[in-house]
Amino acid sequence: MGKTGVLYGVGVGPGDAELMTRKAVRILGEAQVIAVPKSAEASADGLSKALSIAGAVVDMTGKTVVELPFPMTRDKERLRASRAAAASVVAGHLAAGRDAAFITLGDALLYSTFGYIVPFVKELLPDARVDYVPGITSFSAAAALSGMPLAESGERLAVIPAAYDMEEARGALAAFDTVVFMKVNRAIDRITALLEEVGVADRAVFVSRAGWPGEQVVTDISELKGATLDYFSLIIVRKGRSS
Repeated sequence: MGKTGVLYGVGVGPGDAELMTRKAVRILGEAQVIAVPKSAEASADGLSKALSIAGAVVDMTGKTVVELPFPMTRDKERLRASRAAAASVVAGHLAAGRDAAFITLGDALLYSTFGYIVPFVKELLPDARVDYVPGITSFSAAAALSGMPLAESGERLAVIPAAYDMEEARGALAAFDTVVFMKVNRAIDRITALLEEVGVADRAVFVSRAGWPGEQVVTDISELKGATLDYFSLIIVRKGRSS
């Protein structure tokens, strides 16, 4: 049998191709297979953006680009089936001796699909090598755009995903110095109301599509009430202030 290919989880950053790391560019340039996660909700952006970011700095000529569908659902069986199917496709390329790079927006180990398929790949190919290439996160890019420090000195930072309970969000605001609310598009009115109730609305900044055309930074979040927002939107709330 030939040598098994290497599986790479590669974060391509938040959107600006210049924010890709040199290692990510090198790995993508060397890999024969580029695996791209595709979801129903982000099919117009998530798929094309991850690939377009990489394609802006890496020549994709001659590479095999594989789209891996992942449903936007909480159904555990559907999720498991989609991850197993994606892993099977990737494992097929690895078994044939081809290195495969699974690209994700931001970082490959932060709210990324990549971490879910690795156990399935290892189940099929126990000796397969898996390497990770970190990428710049969306909230790091958002903090840079807004000029808002995420944490200083002994301050604590919390990152909360989109599917959060408002009481949990309230608890995070009480316990941490800075809170990042990810993908707030569907919950903007509830979040805005909570921040106003807690008295930290004036310490919040909203950032959408950081590093992409049409990026948006809003410091008065009351302006967002009732708005239709982009899927890739977040809010940073920082209670601490620099001295």
